Amino acid sequence: MHNLIILDISAAVIMVVLANLSMRLGSALKIPPYYRIFHVSTTLVLIASLVNVIAQTVPMMNSSAYQTTSMLMRSVAGVLSVATALRYWKWLFAEYVKR
Repeated sequence: MHNLIILDISAAVIMVVLANLSMRLGSALKIPPYYRIFHVSTTLVLIASLVNVIAQTVPMMNSSAYQTTSMLMRSVAGVLSVATALRYWKWLFAEYVKR
């Protein structure tokens, strides 16, 4: 449980850093503000973490349903983040292959 919270906080920090870097890159390249999707993903991860904490502390809640919901939220956040990161940073792969 505690490891999952640490993982969620780490993922949220990475998403915020990527959002800031993508915002700067997007403004330089005149790309639409897709970086805001990172903020949505960060919110989803933090809400999923909160759902896990609530499901663990309140004994009357069906914890398996809440755990499934929180994992689904984390999965959606991960897919959104990877898609957004590729939108901004896919040119790095082409540069690496050129070498």
